[in-house]
Amino acid sequence: MPNDRETAELISRSLSGMLSPDKERALQQSISDSRRSAQYRDWSRLIQDSLSDVARRIADGEDGLAPGLPEDARQRLKDSVRQELLKQSGQSIPDAADRLDAGVPDVPPPGSPESAELRQMTSRFSILRQLGAGPLGVVWLARDEKLKRTVALKELSSEAAEFPRAWQRFCREAEITGYLEHPNVVPLYQFGTDSESGQPFYAMRFVGKRTLAEAIQDYHERRHAGEDTTMDLHKLLTAFLGVCQAVAYAHSRGVIHRDLKPENVALDSFGQVIVLDWGLARLTEEFETGHLLSGDISAADSRFEQTIAGEVIGTPLYMAPEQAVGDQDRIDERTDVYGLGAVLFTMLTGQAPHADRSRDDREQSVSVEDLLQRIASQPSPDPLAARPDLPVGLAMICQRALKFHQHSRYQSAAELADAVERWMAGRTQRRQLYGSMQSEGRELRTNLMNFLRSLERNTRFMASLPPIQGIIDCLVHGDDRDDLSTWRSRLAVIYRGLLRTNTDFAAVTYCQVDGDQYRQVVRLERQRRDASSVRAVPASRLESGPLSSCHRQIMDGHPDDVLTSLLTRCASESRETDTGLVVSAVPVFDEKSEDPFGFVMIEASLTHVVDAFLRHRLQHAGQAFILNNNCEVLIRVGRDGSCCSDLQGQAMGCLCSQWPQVLPVLRERGEYVDDRTHTVYATRVDLIPGRTSLAIVLLADDGSAAASASETQ
Repeated sequence: MPNDRETAELISRSLSGMLSPDKERALQQSISDSRRSAQYRDWSRLIQDSLSDVARRIADGEDGLAPGLPEDARQRLKDSVRQELLKQSGQSIPDAADRLDAGVPDVPPPGSPESAELRQMTSRFSILRQLGAGPLGVVWLARDEKLKRTVALKELSSEAAEFPRAWQRFCREAEITGYLEHPNVVPLYQFGTDSESGQPFYAMRFVGKRTLAEAIQDYHERRHAGEDTTMDLHKLLTAFLGVCQAVAYAHSRGVIHRDLKPENVALDSFGQVIVLDWGLARLTEEFETGHLLSGDISAADSRFEQTIAGEVIGTPLYMAPEQAVGDQDRIDERTDVYGLGAVLFTMLTGQAPHADRSRDDREQSVSVEDLLQRIASQPSPDPLAARPDLPVGLAMICQRALKFHQHSRYQSAAELADAVERWMAGRTQRRQLYGSMQSEGRELRTNLMNFLRSLERNTRFMASLPPIQGIIDCLVHGDDRDDLSTWRSRLAVIYRGLLRTNTDFAAVTYCQVDGDQYRQVVRLERQRRDASSVRAVPASRLESGPLSSCHRQIMDGHPDDVLTSLLTRCASESRETDTGLVVSAVPVFDEKSEDPFGFVMIEASLTHVVDAFLRHRLQHAGQAFILNNNCEVLIRVGRDGSCCSDLQGQAMGCLCSQWPQVLPVLRERGEYVDDRTHTVYATRVDLIPGRTSLAIVLLADDGSAAASASETQ
């Protein structure tokens, strides 16, 4: 550039047509006297042409250059103009030689149909201040210099950048965040790599630093101060509905968040609710195979696992039992429902649902491993226990969302949101009460099924003990008869231990079968008037008699085939009825001859099992009934949780007017859900699939059973 700045300024103004005739003549004289000024004038004219309409004509393939420019210079200028236009849009093109060697055609001019398939851009972000940091990334408040707006910029931390898994997880978080386009999911603006550091980053909407956790803390501080917090609770629940909608949308797109907590929900000053931090999200199975998003990252780098260990310390306080036990196959949308219930629990009580479990009896913090073990083994937290003055309806919604078993929870985030919205609108609680009653019925079914499976396992084991064959050798193969009493004593000791360990078991018997007759060889039973006392029946009191149909079914089975059935017996001397004896039996074969010898049978009190489970737990149903295969009442449980025998043998059709509609659905589907009146819930537990089953029926606490009975009469 010439040293004479005034001459350079005059040349620039001359090219723009802004000089007077006198100054134009003076400039021409100066240029004719200076070779450098003449060169500068020529360069300036070329630059002026590239920035004017000439550049547009060049880009469109026209030749708008001044005459006299050599052909090679003309081509170089065309290429320079095109490169500059592409650079402005974030693209670059190789030079002509490279394009020719690589066989790449010329880049089509901007605006042509060929160029519409690809667009690139560059942005500039100025870092203002740090908002937060974690083992995986750092979040900055930044300014987008292109659009002149404030954004939140998250980049991979320098500590995590050396681990490939950290890159994968960071990129996957950006992918899922951009994949979810919902008003309550933080919008992602741009994802890229910093040209200087080479580390990935993404820019997203800046929603402020206020989180749902801070709003919850403010609400409870005001509540403890005695202020009116009615509107505060309403605002929190409204925000909660927004979180539910975001999670429901994510589920519809096959994404499970897996890390829902108040700290991951941002609130702006205008009521906007934004769900953040999708770094632990995963895709459901139906979306994994056909989707471009990367799947879960395997924990291949132990050093990185140690680096992010501090990041998950707070997560267990809101974790579902299936997450705590590490069962990835069980994690589904209902896991997020538990997380939403945990957020709601925190809203209502001011503490995380597992906060009490994170401390021992001396108020010392327990290890993460101990906390996870407690979550996976202890009952679900009760919001009413943490805050007794809670509205019962809202507490029941929270309690159902936090059910230990997934099938007992709300089955979707939308269903949970609907329950909260209905409560907020002051709608009737019948539907909510019915949902809780349904959960109680499902939990009872699960409990009974677990009990029956345990009964079958114990029966098989009791039939495989060494004294079983020892007694066969004495009775069949002529071994020393004196050994018979020894074998019987040894077997009695084992059976006594079984009954003392399993208080639900009433008796265990080892029987020999000869033709159409059976004879008890060993029998241990629990005294009916003193359940803690177990006695061995003397040899002189052992029973014998003809085989019953149940005995014949047992003997027709193969080794390890367990038959489970129902029996009832009446103690005439006390006029008391032991309703619902469950009998589990397995045939016993001679190991030497492989001929059937007899069977081992365990009798268990269904009444005891139901009473132990439902006492103090029947909170939402008015009455509960256990029915036999003929739909006759075996056990009735009142609202106080006590088992009654007053309706034993009564047909359920006489107690419930809806039973004719309930029974066909129950037999076909195994469960009846009353979507119309919300008064009856029924489910089934199969003893012998297709042949013998128990039915569990719960009636709402509105006098349905009594009213139906009076109508029938």
